[in-house]
Amino acid sequence: MTKVIYTALFLLVPILSEAQEFQGKAEYFWKRIPKKKTEKVKTDPKEPVDPEFEKVVKEAVKKASEKQYTLTFNKTECLYEEEKALEKPSNNTEDFSVSISYGTTGNKYLNLKEQTSVVEDNVFDKEFLIVEPLVKPDWKLIDETKKIGDYNCFKAELVIPVSEKQKQDYEDFLKRDAQKPALFKMAKPEDKIVTVWYTPEIPLSFGPDNYWGLPGLILEVNDGFGILLCTKVTLSNKEKTKIKVPNKGEKVSQKKFDEIRKKKEDSMKDEDGVIYFQH
Repeated sequence: MTKVIYTALFLLVPILSEAQEFQGKAEYFWKRIPKKKTEKVKTDPKEPVDPEFEKVVKEAVKKASEKQYTLTFNKTECLYEEEKALEKPSNNTEDFSVSISYGTTGNKYLNLKEQTSVVEDNVFDKEFLIVEPLVKPDWKLIDETKKIGDYNCFKAELVIPVSEKQKQDYEDFLKRDAQKPALFKMAKPEDKIVTVWYTPEIPLSFGPDNYWGLPGLILEVNDGFGILLCTKVTLSNKEKTKIKVPNKGEKVSQKKFDEIRKKKEDSMKDEDGVIYFQH
């Protein structure tokens, strides 16, 4: 599986200036790991699924299964952004579309000096800035090495326990699904084991997505759902790379944001419930 993913990637070539100040940019390619077995969708026979709608949903899932990201960094801060492709306009006014996204799609900013993080997110088009103090991940360093491009990398693992919110969401889903079969099934939440490869040759504690805190830049992430692989690193010794801190949206804590989102979702539920996606 991993070999197939790698063949689609560009060769990772480091671009270095004369003096290594370890600031610059890293580009990443993300691909969802295909499920070994696809569960047949169960629906209410009295309300069959529109074949055209099912086709549009499958296309949306396929489109969301590959993405590109950029991590811009200097010695103390970094910004992680998705490189979004332009949508092709439709000439048919009767067309409808379905948008699917896995995880948070907003920019993510991290500042080691101030020990804080800022994440962009939204609740039904209302924008928020989730501001939280940094909590260093409890990495387990593993005595394994491999090469990614020209960089010597070391392995590390992180276990992320199932949250209380995930447990409650799953219990709520089972209750609704028992009353009326859902179009999309929610997988039972499990502890997530994240495997990463980092290089001490770029001695910065940054990485893609929410991963950081190792003695080197993280070049590869496998969380069991998808694989993030660095395809290019550009380092520069010019003037300090300026990082744009996200500033659009209402500032809230993660706890407050979760409360706002839940309240909004509950207010939009009908007697049949809502469609949920497992992230």
